[in-house]
Amino acid sequence: MLEVKGGEIGCQGGRWYRVRKGHRESIAPPFYQARDNSYEIREYLERLCGRESVEARMPFNQAMVFTDVDFNAQTFECPKERIVDRAELAVHTLAEIVSRLLDDGEARFRRHFPDRELPAPATDAQLLGVAQLLRPDLRLTSNLSATDMDLELIRLSASQLNALDLVKKNKRLRITGGPGSGKTLLAVETCRRERAATPYAKIGLLCFNRHLGAHLTDVSAREGLTTVRAGSFYAHIDQVLGDVSDAAATDPAYFRARVQRATEVAQVWPLEAKFDLLVIDEGQDLRDDASKLAFMDAILKGGLKDGRWWWFEDLDQILSPEESVLPSAAGQALFALLDGAPEAVVERNWRNTEQIARAAAKVMGRSAHEGSGISGPAVTTAAYQPGKEHATLEAMMKHVVLHQQGPEDIVVLSVRGAGKECYAGQATLAGLRLVPFDPSRPYVPGTLRTSTVFKFKGMESYAVVLADLDSLATERDRRKAYVGISRAKYALYILASPAAEQALR
Repeated sequence: MLEVKGGEIGCQGGRWYRVRKGHRESIAPPFYQARDNSYEIREYLERLCGRESVEARMPFNQAMVFTDVDFNAQTFECPKERIVDRAELAVHTLAEIVSRLLDDGEARFRRHFPDRELPAPATDAQLLGVAQLLRPDLRLTSNLSATDMDLELIRLSASQLNALDLVKKNKRLRITGGPGSGKTLLAVETCRRERAATPYAKIGLLCFNRHLGAHLTDVSAREGLTTVRAGSFYAHIDQVLGDVSDAAATDPAYFRARVQRATEVAQVWPLEAKFDLLVIDEGQDLRDDASKLAFMDAILKGGLKDGRWWWFEDLDQILSPEESVLPSAAGQALFALLDGAPEAVVERNWRNTEQIARAAAKVMGRSAHEGSGISGPAVTTAAYQPGKEHATLEAMMKHVVLHQQGPEDIVVLSVRGAGKECYAGQATLAGLRLVPFDPSRPYVPGTLRTSTVFKFKGMESYAVVLADLDSLATERDRRKAYVGISRAKYALYILASPAAEQALR
């Protein structure tokens, strides 16, 4: 599979970019697109010719072709041997280049499968047959990376465009939608449009999740949205108090006290210090405590009753246990303001393959919304017996996942809380060193990134291994599974109890 990219494109410091109209723009690693297309071709040939056919068992390789640049950057996504650039095209024929890539593919096969013989070569007739099969109906995977969507707004569905229209017409608006429906994309876009319309307006962009807050901060800085103060909820608390919370703190009372103090500080701010507009992403994570709404009420001109705010949420992703004590009258009034606002609904799922979207819908007992139209591999499930969770995960990683995915593309998510994962206390898994997921740091070869569904909300990964799915008996159980399933963009592997695994089938 040759993925050809024209124009000026490069990779620096592990980040891919292209140059358009003299400006660098971040893009998703293009080698992933070549790999996705290669997988689709293999699966297509397996369906038409049979899984064990010569056509489907031929060694597959992928390479990037940069027609307009000399590509000298180092990148772990694509080894130098699988890159063809302008310099090589100038001195070698296409036949010579293809021959080199075929040799590389053969060498890769021997490295990965030292105990296997190379598959039997295809005959001329079989190769011609493959060419005939590929020409008429093959649909290549579209590149729907979150980065490209966030930075460029590649395409918007009718419901998303309707939401943007409603934002212009309403001072206060709730925008609801499922995973992959573009809520974060729209939250950032509303900030862009507000800044363009009112250059000096102070805009607060916040969410609860720390990783997502760091992403919003990065996007705002990269795009020069200087009047937008972006970050997580507690990053905004830190800014109001003028200090940083204790990184080792875990007591909820400590954080409640900081929220209370920050609210009291903001309540006496002069009007010009407050935000003209609040944009809240993943708002469902802020519904567990009325004090969080009270803080937002304090930092917004006019408060939640008369100020301008746009609130993005998916109520199916509420993971907090239900409060045993009702909010105060003031807290209930704030929730009433939120729930009484006009609502816009965004429906289409742009993130997940059709297979993953159906799995997410099924776990919630619903039909899947119209999706991306991208077909991916079937969702793989495995049942574990009590006490055998880690052994089952180890076996699946060794014998299934790592044969299909590169470790750099995988995040292992536990449905249990931090410290309760089946791999808690383990240094390695399937020969790879376990490290916490951190989107601000590049992947380190030889590692496997881990997180929990609670910490990974708002994030996504090309491949997700969802572990420790003990039950689907309660609504909260199903919501945790729903969040974990919907984090996977292309490949999903689930390890569950026998009852939960049966329910997923």
